[in-house]
Amino acid sequence: MTTSPKTKSIFTTHEVSGLLHVNPRSVINWIEQNLLASYRTPGGHRRIRREDLLAFLRKHQIPTPAPLLEEKFNVLIVEDEEEITKILKVYLDRLGGYDTHSASDGITALIEVGRSKPHLMILDIMIPGVDGLEVCKRIKADPGNRTAIIAISGQPDWEKRILHAGADSFMAKPLDLDKLHGEAKRLLRIL
Repeated sequence: MTTSPKTKSIFTTHEVSGLLHVNPRSVINWIEQNLLASYRTPGGHRRIRREDLLAFLRKHQIPTPAPLLEEKFNVLIVEDEEEITKILKVYLDRLGGYDTHSASDGITALIEVGRSKPHLMILDIMIPGVDGLEVCKRIKADPGNRTAIIAISGQPDWEKRILHAGADSFMAKPLDLDKLHGEAKRLLRIL
């Protein structure tokens, strides 16, 4: 019985080379240069975890091959205005391909990031408790965290500070949902 790339969690270097249409030696070189995380089996064979492969593709802006696309991308919406959260959830749910969760304050957001490891976070800067700037700094300070962050704010003058704190993108409120989706697709590297 063959396992589909959509459900497979561990790949060989040859499987990765086939999915990405590159020479197997390229995959080995990425591993040896610490660009692509892997581990060795007791027999000395290299194996790549699905989440490490997807993170490598996003980091190096390589489009994700269709066979690798998961059922849904995990998205955490961090927003204290309930109406905005609801609008974002409904919009992303209608598009399909996204599994959305929400948090209304910074502490809950940090706990949720540790628990569910979202692929993408839509982060309001002005949230109660730990503000979005600090949430962003803490997430990006963890080298093992691979969450892409779109920061949002009604105050455009926050853009430089939040990008300096590590956010991958900034959008001013009121949000243009189509542009937000385009940015999400760019950060998640989906075609």
